[in-house]
Amino acid sequence: MGAESVVPGGTRVGRRDFMRLLAASGGAGVAGIAAGSARRVSGLSTDPDAAATFTHGVMCGDPAPDGAVIWTRVQPVEGSQDVTLVWEVAEDTTFEHVVAGGSVEATTGSDHTAHVRVAGLNADGRFFYRFHADGSTSRTGCLRTAPAPGSSPDHLRLVFSSCQQRTRGTHYVSHTAIVAEEADFLVHLGDYIYVSDTGTLGVDDYRDVHRTFKSNPLLQDCHAALPCVTVWDDGEFHNGFDRTADAVRTAAARQAWFEYMPVMRDPAEPDRIHRTLPWGDLADIFLLDLRSYRDRAVDNVSSLHRAGAQMHAPDRRLLGDAQMDWLRHGLGTSGAAWHLIGQQYMIMPWRLLDLDAPWIRKLNAKLPRNAGIYAPTEDWDDYQADRKRLLGFLGQEGVENVVFMSGDLHLFFAGTLHEDYDTPMSPTVAFDFCTGSLTADPDPRTLLEPLPRDMAERLIHWAEDWTLAQNPYMAFTDLLNQGYVVVDVTPEETLVTFRTVDTFDPDAAAVTSARFRVGAGADRIERL
Repeated sequence: MGAESVVPGGTRVGRRDFMRLLAASGGAGVAGIAAGSARRVSGLSTDPDAAATFTHGVMCGDPAPDGAVIWTRVQPVEGSQDVTLVWEVAEDTTFEHVVAGGSVEATTGSDHTAHVRVAGLNADGRFFYRFHADGSTSRTGCLRTAPAPGSSPDHLRLVFSSCQQRTRGTHYVSHTAIVAEEADFLVHLGDYIYVSDTGTLGVDDYRDVHRTFKSNPLLQDCHAALPCVTVWDDGEFHNGFDRTADAVRTAAARQAWFEYMPVMRDPAEPDRIHRTLPWGDLADIFLLDLRSYRDRAVDNVSSLHRAGAQMHAPDRRLLGDAQMDWLRHGLGTSGAAWHLIGQQYMIMPWRLLDLDAPWIRKLNAKLPRNAGIYAPTEDWDDYQADRKRLLGFLGQEGVENVVFMSGDLHLFFAGTLHEDYDTPMSPTVAFDFCTGSLTADPDPRTLLEPLPRDMAERLIHWAEDWTLAQNPYMAFTDLLNQGYVVVDVTPEETLVTFRTVDTFDPDAAAVTSARFRVGAGADRIERL
């Protein structure tokens, strides 16, 4: 451990003071509290007494070259008093080689959650962390630091996911499967929780939902095993959340989200979550907020209808001007080989009926550009001017190797992005991969009852074929299964693997349903 540890929002301590803090917290010593009495879960130690104090596990997020954010929540022994936590980071799971530590307050004002921005660690490393309080020690979590600026890592492996509902008859087996992928970190694209549109109104309501979701033991195992980088969607607020939502309710939802996620709130911009995570010169990961700045979604899905034509209105915004400028500047100045963009919604167009096909335009040349019946998803299709601004920028500035990682739809998609998706010669400017949901809500086949199950499944597969026929830039779609996506990035290529899991089976394992390759500088997706 270094001479002292500097923790924004925590306490600055030297080694001797840290030892005193650890003893005062009831910890059994720096040299190995987990060695004798702890049990093993996912390869990481857990104090048997921790369940009564650290009831919601631990989390790590936002890997940086010198550290990361670590999080926990403590259940106070008596009443609702503030609790002083001692935290430590080590090179090993027995904590014989502690490299950082300090104290942090879990206050009543933060619902007894605690965040620490750990700094001073070596770049591109794996470490282990834990907390002590009230004579109890939390389970051990894994902390990952990013490669140093200017370094040239040869590989990044991440998982991205979204939509983890708690529904009867489904299980969090996808989370167990994610642990087995041995990724550097997980990117969760939102709908981490699902609130009640009418019953979740104040900050205590939102906190209660977060506590309920975080009580799941498989979710806690997943968070202990690997860092989780998070953004929000409307599940964390209410259905259809946008910039016009009630300000008081929105503030309550945001407060609870920042309390329960491993993200440090910036005092200068306390409501901002869009940010960049660099991974050496291999990749820059841009995380977007497609909810807070958006205009209201369009109610009509037909661009031939007067109301639906608003999808194409030039003044409609999804990202907002400031976030759009930030993203375009970041992409235009990035020196990384790859540019990964994590977002809540698929950016690739999805039409149920293409009304701008060449043969239709020959029949009626007066049809509006990009006409169609679009899927009612509240995604980029409702904000086509913003999409053209972004994709046009990529083409005009020659920004290569852009891969979007999308969520929310509960469906798998893969395809190419073009400046104009109805112009056959329009160049490819990026690629879009959308993940299915982590849990089911409900089995899609039950939505077609009273059709027999096998007939319903055949109808879903027919809908997949129809979708590909109406959207020729799409390379793959799966409207049936749940799961997540694994992304492997090297200087030469990005490999994307769709992993599906039967979330109705508590013993299910993940299987590969499709695998794709995007070569550096490529203009098409290869199906492997």
